[in-house]
Amino acid sequence: MARQSRAHKQNQFPAAGPQSGAVEQALIKLDRELMDAAVSKDKAVFERVASDHYVFVNPGGRVQERGAAADGPNLESIQTENVMVRVDGDTAVLTGKAMVKGKFANGTDISGAYTYMRVFAKQKGQWRVAAVSIVPIMQLPTPAAKPSPTP
Repeated sequence: MARQSRAHKQNQFPAAGPQSGAVEQALIKLDRELMDAAVSKDKAVFERVASDHYVFVNPGGRVQERGAAADGPNLESIQTENVMVRVDGDTAVLTGKAMVKGKFANGTDISGAYTYMRVFAKQKGQWRVAAVSIVPIMQLPTPAAKPSPTP
């Protein structure tokens, strides 16, 4: 029983809080570089850090692989918050919230809040981004106020 309990505890992710480890800080910095490169359309940053088998699950639910021809949106800004990194050996998962301001070339506005996840894998001593998923944060409708009974 103790063995199962210990294994269960090892698989739990730490609670959100400051990321103080060197690896965590390096990946948060790399995440910011990727965000800034997306805004400035600097594809060289992505080419430098993406794994050969990179996969992207876009907000529309489509899966795109590295090298697939896809024009991304025109991004004005990306602000992130609640960025957390969880490292397990040569794999790391970074999650966070991104406030995006931008549009597609056809004028469709994509501004809003998104939750995103990047999966990094250490290859030949370097961290490479292996997968990204971006999900829009839906604003749930607030329940309509019930009319108060009249006396």
